[in-house]
Amino acid sequence: MKKILPFIYTLLLIILDQVVKFICLEKLKPIGSVKIIEDFFYFTYVENRGAAFGMLQGARWIFIGIAIIAVIICIYYYNKMPKNKFLNLSRLSLIFIISGAIGNMIDRFFRGYVVDMFHFIFWGREFAVFNIADILVCVGTFLLAIVIIFSEEHKKDKKEKED
Repeated sequence: MKKILPFIYTLLLIILDQVVKFICLEKLKPIGSVKIIEDFFYFTYVENRGAAFGMLQGARWIFIGIAIIAVIICIYYYNKMPKNKFLNLSRLSLIFIISGAIGNMIDRFFRGYVVDMFHFIFWGREFAVFNIADILVCVGTFLLAIVIIFSEEHKKDKKEKED
């Protein structure tokens, strides 16, 4: 069961991402945007043919290739991680990254663009419109960075105690 749980979690996160995108295609695309909190948060339908903040428009196959490589690397590290006190958090971070990468890869492959919908305005400035897959990749990357930082600190502390 321990071997199949990561697959189930990943699949559930991908399904969540795709269901929200499907709802946006059905309900939000025809109207464009819905105000949730004025001058702060909107559901806005966007077809993103690029990367973060719309950079590199039209590089669909490059992004699909990068996502495939990232997923393969994450799966490899998921299975090769040494057992330590950060193992569960490390694995969770990789599940998030894999799920988000696959979620956006599905969009790029089948639609030719990524469906984005969460639109924030901070202090009068537009922020990027993003989706659940983007959140998963960002949170997963942040958690992985935390693990790396603290595991390095842990290694330093342990080495200093030994010396």
